[in-house]
Amino acid sequence: MKKSSALNAWTDINSLLRTHKLINAGLLGLTLIQTVVIGMMYFSDPIVVIRSGESQEFLSGKRSNVAISEEAVKAFVEDFLKRRYEWDALDPRSKSKTLAPLVTKGLGKKLFGLLTHLKDQEFQGKETQQVIVNVKVDVTEQSVVASFDKLLRIEGIPIPVPTTISLNIIKGAANAWNPIGLYVNGIREHQSK
Repeated sequence: MKKSSALNAWTDINSLLRTHKLINAGLLGLTLIQTVVIGMMYFSDPIVVIRSGESQEFLSGKRSNVAISEEAVKAFVEDFLKRRYEWDALDPRSKSKTLAPLVTKGLGKKLFGLLTHLKDQEFQGKETQQVIVNVKVDVTEQSVVASFDKLLRIEGIPIPVPTTISLNIIKGAANAWNPIGLYVNGIREHQSK
């Protein structure tokens, strides 16, 4: 009697193990199929939807690396200049957070130190405002040079400062805050006082 019940238990366990083996093999196959489908969807060309008013237009896009144009570099530099040189009240922490998506970490630390020095030592805590006007950006294969006029107001007194800067720009990873993927790695500033 004992042998018969032990044999039945053994057969039940083997049957259960075979069933689990089939279920696991099926789930593995389903997971592999899903992985292949997701991979195909990820690497396929995107569908672009353009909405204008009430209508929608569906276009098939192509994935490719697009060369960065001179106009895109100029727009990037103008955005950087506004973020770097314009403020209503100089706050180094706020400025460094604003500049962070456009500069490398090393330059970001240097700019934070420079802005802190300006606020504490140069302006000695006085109320300051600054805007830039007459921005001209010259982009060549070798260099990026921008010239503009800074209009600095210290306690309401305007001081115009003609400025020319040379920028060292490098290509990096694009992200939501910097979709073009350019980063300022160095600045050389020339001021006429």
